[in-house]
Amino acid sequence: MKLPVISSSIVLLVVAVCIGLANWQWQRAQQKQQRLDNIQMMQAKGLLDWSGLFLLPETLDKTGLRLQLTGFVRGKQYWLLDNRTFKGRPGYDLLALFYPNGSAQGLLVNFGWVALGNSRNELPQVRFPEDEITLSVQLKQGDLSGFYLPGAEQVKAGWPKLIQYIDVQQQALQSSAQLLDFMAYAVDFNGVAQPHYEPVVMLPEKHRAYAFQWLLIALAAAVIYIFALRSWRQVDKC
Repeated sequence: MKLPVISSSIVLLVVAVCIGLANWQWQRAQQKQQRLDNIQMMQAKGLLDWSGLFLLPETLDKTGLRLQLTGFVRGKQYWLLDNRTFKGRPGYDLLALFYPNGSAQGLLVNFGWVALGNSRNELPQVRFPEDEITLSVQLKQGDLSGFYLPGAEQVKAGWPKLIQYIDVQQQALQSSAQLLDFMAYAVDFNGVAQPHYEPVVMLPEKHRAYAFQWLLIALAAAVIYIFALRSWRQVDKC
């Protein structure tokens, strides 16, 4: 007796897709675990200062490394990263250039979240301290832009600048500054914005749970098909 071609093909497709999604979620869990392990290793180095950062190998992924920096903010030039929420409230992430004492290179710092104003047409006006400040930050290296729509790279003239994604090279060009190729996130409250950075949004355990869920769906589809096929054969014999 021939198997029903259409239903068999659909079930095989569903099972294959579910197994593929399970494998993808498992790989994501592995990547997240590696990232967390790297962050833990970096944080085990303790709280470094600016000079200690340059004693590390250039090829080392510095994501997760914590620094305590003293210097000045270039407060007249700052960016507002759009579509950021904090405790359910809409707003922006506030980015500005920080120059550690004695350094000609700047560091792009995400100071944290600021609330949306009365209208999206009126960007928040932020006033940074003009005097020397001390910041505790956590570094992030690698892909900073994430997902964004085509045309998001277009930024209007003037300051502050509303942006849809982070690109250190673009921010360097816009500010005519020499920046390091990674950025920092404020850890402690700094009086300007509310820090809320999480290096890993979804933990590896959740990705593994999703992988297991997709495997169960694949198994359920196969079992249901087998029982349906048996019933179909019994009816066909009658």
